[in-house]
Amino acid sequence: MAYRNKISNPIIFIFLLICLFYYLFKSVTSSVFLKGRDKINVVFYGEEARFYSLDRKNVNYLLSFSNLVKVIVPGGYGQYKVGALGKLASLEKKPEIIGKTFSATTSSLVDLYFYQKKIIVYHENLNLKKAPTFKEIFLRNSNANFIDKLILFYIFSTNNKESFQIIDLDPFETKGNDSEFDYNSFYKKFQGSFFQRIYRNFDINVQIVYKKSYKTAQLIGQMIEGEGIRVVDLSNQDVSLRGCLLIADKNTTTTKAFERLADFFKCKTRIGETSVSDIILELGDLEKEWEIK
Repeated sequence: MAYRNKISNPIIFIFLLICLFYYLFKSVTSSVFLKGRDKINVVFYGEEARFYSLDRKNVNYLLSFSNLVKVIVPGGYGQYKVGALGKLASLEKKPEIIGKTFSATTSSLVDLYFYQKKIIVYHENLNLKKAPTFKEIFLRNSNANFIDKLILFYIFSTNNKESFQIIDLDPFETKGNDSEFDYNSFYKKFQGSFFQRIYRNFDINVQIVYKKSYKTAQLIGQMIEGEGIRVVDLSNQDVSLRGCLLIADKNTTTTKAFERLADFFKCKTRIGETSVSDIILELGDLEKEWEIK
């Protein structure tokens, strides 16, 4: 019996070591901070909803949203107050609702989002603009892996309030009990504030093909434009497609812009000819996932 334990103990240790190395390898290779992007967009959702656009070299932006303002929730949910988004996401068992909502609101592609584990509706409008805490980064639910959390903790630990340019959202919120966010005014004023410069440098452009909803295609187009990838056309075609599809020539499929779109929207990819643009994005099921009313 003792002999068997001597053999099994090293085997268990080696197995655990292999699991640890595999976990670290997956964390490093999937880390959004280690993919060489200019900006990383992060949302901390809770009693105070904050959107951070973190830049490696230039301006870091902070947007703090009122819990009382209504925003459009992609997926056909209509409008919800910001303070009720967490409950909706929990009841629907779709935490990605949080990331999608703030992507649509800011016309950007949200990389990481953090949210409370418990179901709660936030009625008060705190608007404190406080930095994320250790608890928010490491103990709340998130789509971030451990490496991303470590990097975020370092960023917020070594920067103070003055390191972030705060965008005042009051001018883009109507007044009264049914306050709504003014998407068009915000988009016109801040388009390009959160984009990746590397995409503009390569001048890659996109044609979006939709089947039913021009408004949904327009929303997705604004998000892609906000990322720094130019959208040159919205085309209506009666094409049924499971998932979504990205089409480009062989050289374009290796670009950062193509990889970004495939990664964010989880699209299938295909090498093919394009005429109007460098990349064709056929929305397919994305129309339902990002549907707006």
